[in-house]
Amino acid sequence: MEGLANQDIDTIADLLLTAPSALERPPRVSLSPPSEGAVLVRGALGWRRILLSPGHRRVELLLSLKDGQTLRCRWLGDEPRGWSDWTAGTVLALVGELGEDDDGPVLYNAEPVGIDGRGSGLLASYGLEGVDDRALRSLIARCLSEELGHLEDWLPAGILEEQRLLPLDEALRDAHFPANGDGRGRVRLAYEELLTIQLGIAWRAGRGTGERGFAHKILHRGVGQLDSQHSITLNDGQEQAFNEIRRDLLRPRPMARLLQGDVGAGKGLVALMSAVMVAEAGGQVVIVAPDALAAERRFLHAEALLRSLGVVPLLVAGAPDHAAADALRRGEAHVVFGTGALLDPRIEWKRLGLVIAEERGPYGTVQRATLEGRSPRPDLLVVTRSPIPTSLVFTVFGDFDVSVVLAEGRLRTLCAVHPATERSAAYAHARNAVKAGRQAFVVFPVRDGRDLLGREDALRMAKALQADVLQGARVGVYSSEMPREERTRAFDDFHHRRIDVLVCTTFIEDAPAVANASVMVVEYADLHNLVRLHRLRGHVDAGNLPGHCDFVLSDDPSAEGLRVVEQVVSERDGFRLAEVDLEIRGNVALLGDRADEVPDLHWAEPARDRQLLLRARAEAFRLLGEDPGLRRSKTLQRAVLQRWGDWLDRHIAPDESRRATPADGRKADPTAVAAADSAGRRRRRRRRR
Repeated sequence: MEGLANQDIDTIADLLLTAPSALERPPRVSLSPPSEGAVLVRGALGWRRILLSPGHRRVELLLSLKDGQTLRCRWLGDEPRGWSDWTAGTVLALVGELGEDDDGPVLYNAEPVGIDGRGSGLLASYGLEGVDDRALRSLIARCLSEELGHLEDWLPAGILEEQRLLPLDEALRDAHFPANGDGRGRVRLAYEELLTIQLGIAWRAGRGTGERGFAHKILHRGVGQLDSQHSITLNDGQEQAFNEIRRDLLRPRPMARLLQGDVGAGKGLVALMSAVMVAEAGGQVVIVAPDALAAERRFLHAEALLRSLGVVPLLVAGAPDHAAADALRRGEAHVVFGTGALLDPRIEWKRLGLVIAEERGPYGTVQRATLEGRSPRPDLLVVTRSPIPTSLVFTVFGDFDVSVVLAEGRLRTLCAVHPATERSAAYAHARNAVKAGRQAFVVFPVRDGRDLLGREDALRMAKALQADVLQGARVGVYSSEMPREERTRAFDDFHHRRIDVLVCTTFIEDAPAVANASVMVVEYADLHNLVRLHRLRGHVDAGNLPGHCDFVLSDDPSAEGLRVVEQVVSERDGFRLAEVDLEIRGNVALLGDRADEVPDLHWAEPARDRQLLLRARAEAFRLLGEDPGLRRSKTLQRAVLQRWGDWLDRHIAPDESRRATPADGRKADPTAVAAADSAGRRRRRRRRR
């Protein structure tokens, strides 16, 4: 077909694996009054005939509709697809435009629905430039008619049964000519796509090859002390994630796990308990923050808690000095807070057993490869401050296990947006909270990693607020430009209710939530990014009552800034907001230099198929655990290489000792591997949505 070559569709496999961009259901026919435009007709076949005359060929049939009316259908030229299988009484579905002749209404040149006219009424459209959808559907129907029953399904029957997936034949038929709207065919093909890419990434990364790590002795004294001394316990979602981490720590294979969840889900507590458990077993832990200031804030809020458990914390803001290096070498520091500089292979540790890396974008700053050269290799736990877009799981975290901390309930914080001219009204909730004995935050943006307000500016702003919109409130300041002791004292005063309102910047997101703080006023809200606004409002959702977040706009907000604020107000799910943030800021903002590594998926939609992705990932890792080099799974190996070989070569550096090729070197039959996109083509088509 003309135009297909321009879309890199050269084989039957290419054609059958071209995913529809949309499914449409035309309206049903109405004969009185007659419908206009394309309509769907369904009825039982009465008679059919082919009329021949010089230079003219006409195909006709009569349908008996459910309401008792009849309708003639007419084609000029060849018979419609499925014609040879139609007999009297066959119920057919046709889509076409109504016309009229001397004998009444006629449906002209209708397209049979489905492969042979016995479909559901859903029509797939493909959005390929220069390719007519009707002609493409006819070509796909013909190929399916010829190939169904002859395609090799490389997914084992056990996986199909366990995952409740359709066999390949049924999946392809349902994906292009669906019987209903449940999308089971697309789900099967999406699962297959997700499974093969994750198999390829983990295989190339050497997963399951027996790399030596620590088998930590699991003790529970520290965790028990957190409960008895500090009344700190894990909820069900946190406990599930902690159990997954604990199982990894027990194994001698080094852990590589991504821990994520929505704001307020308690990921930080799970990570801290993991650190306590490793330290208690005699290992050392390094907590890697994005920068020195973030490391300092983490240390200040965890130091007292760790010391109460007998765990010695240490802050190393940059490269360790002589004293710090000595403490690391001797094992005198149990949990060390710092930056990526602490992972320098020249730094000597007595027993570095766990690396906890906090990332907030660009992601992927700490990878398994960062720890190469250490034997045994430390376990790696990456914690994201908020959910990440699902597509990033294929790039920076392709060979990581994933733990998701599920929040116990929806975010309850109520949000409101105020123009700069209504600043006084924006502080009404804060004033009422203070009168009721509760507390509030006032947050200003950060620019280029520094506070937008300097220390003196922040103090003046606090005095101005106290004299105007927050009269009678005790107002304090928390600024990164203040000395460490002064910052610590300010937050401690706020935590112990000696301060009613804390004027701060977005750096406050690194601090623990304060249960009595129920209101947050975010100044210049349009200058913040979407995920940061979502994280901030989570700080006033920890108490017994729903919190309230007031977003105050700048004097002249941009259209993009307004859109960001409106998105946060209208959406409470952090996972969906992460996908929106990716659309707004793009891959470069979240991945940096790795932005071009996002794979081109055809059937799977990561934002929509998050649970399907996790299922496919678990199965991929299980398969590699049983057969690390895919040596006993030549069909899987061939499918991975055919579909993703080019992409893996470009983005996932293989260990040459593990790199595999198809077992027999033969080129696969393109029809036998309709489950594998031929020759690893990366088609990047614009689709109509």
